[in-house]
Amino acid sequence: MTKEEFKKDQRQLHRLLLRPFASVLFGEHLSYFQELEDEFKEKKISDEDYLRLRFRSYGGRVKQHSPKPQEELAKMADEDLLVYINEWNDNHRDEKDPLVDINIKALAREFGSVFKKFIMPNPERLKFWMENREQIQRPIYVRNMVDAMHEQVKAKNFDNLDKWLSFCEWVLSYYDQSVEKVAKDGQKSKRGDESRESSDWYNNPRWAVGDFVETCFKEEVNAPISHRKSLARLLEMLCTQFDWGLDQGKLLCSDLMDEAINNIRSRGLKTLVKFGFWVRRHDEEAKVSEVTSILERRFALAMERPLTLPEYAVLGAEYPRIYFLDQTWAEEHKLNFFPKDKRKEWLAAFGSFLHWHQPYLPVFEFLREEFVFALGNLKDMEKDNSAGENLIDVIGEKLFTYYLWEVYPLSGEESLIERYYQETKTTKEQWKSLFTWVGYVLQNHDGNMEKKLLDRFKEFFEWRLNARKMAELGEFFLWMEAECLEAEWRLDACSRVLDFIDSVDVKDFDNSGRVFKALRGLRGMLEKHTAKVVECFAKMTDIAIKNNSTYFYIPSDDAKVILKVSLESKDEVVRKNSERAQKNLLKMGRFEFLNLDE
Repeated sequence: MTKEEFKKDQRQLHRLLLRPFASVLFGEHLSYFQELEDEFKEKKISDEDYLRLRFRSYGGRVKQHSPKPQEELAKMADEDLLVYINEWNDNHRDEKDPLVDINIKALAREFGSVFKKFIMPNPERLKFWMENREQIQRPIYVRNMVDAMHEQVKAKNFDNLDKWLSFCEWVLSYYDQSVEKVAKDGQKSKRGDESRESSDWYNNPRWAVGDFVETCFKEEVNAPISHRKSLARLLEMLCTQFDWGLDQGKLLCSDLMDEAINNIRSRGLKTLVKFGFWVRRHDEEAKVSEVTSILERRFALAMERPLTLPEYAVLGAEYPRIYFLDQTWAEEHKLNFFPKDKRKEWLAAFGSFLHWHQPYLPVFEFLREEFVFALGNLKDMEKDNSAGENLIDVIGEKLFTYYLWEVYPLSGEESLIERYYQETKTTKEQWKSLFTWVGYVLQNHDGNMEKKLLDRFKEFFEWRLNARKMAELGEFFLWMEAECLEAEWRLDACSRVLDFIDSVDVKDFDNSGRVFKALRGLRGMLEKHTAKVVECFAKMTDIAIKNNSTYFYIPSDDAKVILKVSLESKDEVVRKNSERAQKNLLKMGRFEFLNLDE
């Protein structure tokens, strides 16, 4: 309910309350009552009005109804219908049902249905609305017309697409020169798409056009390439015009990409890249000069209308795709995407690039300097949480991937992964995160892995084992279920990690189910590698009893299976290690290991 509607209901209630005392009212109270009587003279008061207010209550969902049903609107002459939607402005609550709102929003919805069902299929009626579009005084009706056109395109009905595109261009061209002044004066809240006097043509109608244009490029729609020029013209307007949210700097989302897709201009930049791939779907060899020329136009407007952080986030995320469309141009304009002299803007772009870009060697080779620059500015990246993820962790994962691809060695002056460890040595949290991430990569790999890649993983493990840091090596147990690694290598590595853990204070060891995963991995290798599995298991119990199992708790199920098999082994070394493990567990009060058959 609007303030005006509430005020009207309030005055009607005052009239009802004052009516029984009309004969004794005087002064300002009498004047007020007479004013109310004149205002609502067409509505007679009866006893039922008082009974309803006193004894009946209403509950339920408020429904919105049009003042005229769809059938009645459809029968009106177009000239009369145009006058009606421009003039009708009597938002009110239904007298018979207080849960029904009769308002412009519902009228606009019904008008949209009439436009879709009755006007669009009729060439004469459609011609009238196309020619008299400037006579429509309330933007909400225009928005519903664009929505109806959008539905036609979604259904792959392109017969009138040229008309729809022309109409959309008119919507974007309907540019009140005072709009930027209004925005600077903070008057946006006074504007709306239901108003005639303070019409807002810059949000909902333009947003509807953005939806329409984006749909044209979807694979399942794939609009005819013959409309390329018109669609490019619409995109240039979407990508360069004034934007309420962006140009006022009033960001509503902590995530810059969330903010970007909720503003028309930054969203237009994403759609622009989709345009390029839409063109390529029609012709794989086609040049996409519209994409680069529109971006150049946006860069040129930066003095008048500076690029905002959400726009930089989009540009950073889309850079690899733009690089694919026109490599030479992308290389020449790298500084427009990643301006090192503007720290916040660079971070928005490169951070978005890291979050949304999968490792791609050609792009990395060209952006290697950006990675080096990022390594020198990790403190700034640490403060950034615009995508809900730690950027330092993300850059470590990307750099590790490029190490796997042999872009640079593991250590030495050319190694970016070693530089990463040097830059993060004060906290070492990133060391743990990266080691864990590598474990999950190995664990989730299905099938065989090339030997040279496996060798790189093993080289990395040896490098980190030699660093002897508890925080990261405690995460090795995730690697135990990585079947792409040979069982013998995993068992040998596990034994060496356990020797290291046994030699240090394990109070910083975070179990978090890691030992459970290690035991599950050991159980899976028990049949073929019994001796090594039991050796590792015995070392686990040594560590557990040494620390009173406070930081190194051993779960029962897999442990019982390992003990039962090994205690029955004919190999004396295996039996001795198994007996040692059982004895350690019983000393800790773990009597469930006394009878292994239960």
